[in-house]
Amino acid sequence: MRRYGLTIDSLRSCEVVTADGDVVVAHADAHPDLFWALRGGGGNFGIVTSFEFDLHPAGPTMCSGLVAWPVREADRVLRFMRDFIEEAPDEVGLMANLRIAPALPFVPTGLVGEPIIAVVACYVGSVPDGEVALRPIRALGSPSIDTVGPHPYVAHQRIVDASVPHGNHYYWKAAKLPRLTDELIATITRHAEELPTPHSAIPIFCQGGAVARVAEDATAFPSRDARHDINMLASWSPGDPNGARHREWARAFHDAVAPHAAGVYVNFVSDEKDDVLTSVYGEEKLARLRSIKRTYDPANVFHYNANIAPG
Repeated sequence: MRRYGLTIDSLRSCEVVTADGDVVVAHADAHPDLFWALRGGGGNFGIVTSFEFDLHPAGPTMCSGLVAWPVREADRVLRFMRDFIEEAPDEVGLMANLRIAPALPFVPTGLVGEPIIAVVACYVGSVPDGEVALRPIRALGSPSIDTVGPHPYVAHQRIVDASVPHGNHYYWKAAKLPRLTDELIATITRHAEELPTPHSAIPIFCQGGAVARVAEDATAFPSRDARHDINMLASWSPGDPNGARHREWARAFHDAVAPHAAGVYVNFVSDEKDDVLTSVYGEEKLARLRSIKRTYDPANVFHYNANIAPG
């Protein structure tokens, strides 16, 4: 993402079935308003039946992996990540995750069930360059886990899949964030000490780089200048009777972060109030999206989504 931008930044065109049954191809020179709206506006404007993308080299092997420390190091690790990513080359991608250490093959037996902070890292470039670029992360304190090395890109994509089990209940809140202040980091670490279940987690994604260099008005996707996205993810097994309590943890955490937030990514919207789209897009972009919606779907046929009503 930091190297090549968002997926929508490499989108050339879309074949779209509109609400009235027409089939159109939207790109920069045909149906440009629809093409603008599709890149960030969700499934509000039609059914996309094919995509055409630019392709970029990535891998097949890259320097990547996960480094983790006991959660008592979370304050230090998050401050490091905040400062490190500001100066890191675009080839570096990072995501922090605060959670209970799961029983995965690379997790030492004695660490399973203990709260940790992990940094998942990758370098989109040569493996030797990646080993140099990611060395400061591995040198921070005394990590309990360090899997950084040459890995197939597709394996890195799946590194934490097993820790998010199919069939669980999942409830989340989310926010876009500017720079991680010390006050905000303290809020995050405090709520990490109260994780409600072993599968609950606090992923923090790093943006910037190529994402931020696309003009804010070039696509419907908002808040290009956000530094991070944070999720407050509560997850519990189907037999757990305390779902209401777990959801409340996520809500209280979100309320504590809200004064620092700069909107929310639309795909992370949960059960917010009806006016959440204003905080997602801002008034100007939302007004433009409503106008385009009126052109392509005036009856709001496509409404099972984060719905943009015709305006």
